[in-house]
Amino acid sequence: MIRLIRPDERLVERYRLERAAMEPSFERPVGSLTGFHVSHDVADLGTDSATFEHARSALVQWQAHIGAGVEPNPADIDLAVGNTVALVTRQLGLWILAACRIISIVDTDASFGFTYATLPDHPECGEERFTVTSKEGCSVQFEVAATWRPDTLVARLGSPVARIVQRRATQSYLDAMVQACAEPTSDTK
Repeated sequence: MIRLIRPDERLVERYRLERAAMEPSFERPVGSLTGFHVSHDVADLGTDSATFEHARSALVQWQAHIGAGVEPNPADIDLAVGNTVALVTRQLGLWILAACRIISIVDTDASFGFTYATLPDHPECGEERFTVTSKEGCSVQFEVAATWRPDTLVARLGSPVARIVQRRATQSYLDAMVQACAEPTSDTK
């Protein structure tokens, strides 16, 4: 949903609940991803033993999104498969309200993250994965992997702009996680 004014909390929650009853608009195709953009971007977060825990905590608290100007709703939503999150952001002077469903979680000693898929009425059709990984003897990395294409009429008409907005959002996620890991989190002080 694209709006000229910021959606209020009631509208955001109603929108989220409506989308929670829907199936994702993206289903990973078997074989070709023709028509989809695929990206994989990585940022180094540090090398000390606490960095992975800082990064894990930052992901749980949606700091990549918040730091990138994307508000998850509800703000305290658990990272759990099946949960639906509404995302509010301002892009190019317009307010965007979209929803995604968490479709997978990875949680091991050396890797933590989640993948969400778009739900109907999202400007894009696709999925995005956010993962922090600790490689023994190496750095802790944050990666954002996305498979997407413009989905709404406005996004399709503005496809070149949509690519720029997606690129900028990905860089903002990476920058936000670098910043979050540069400062101790409140639960590890």
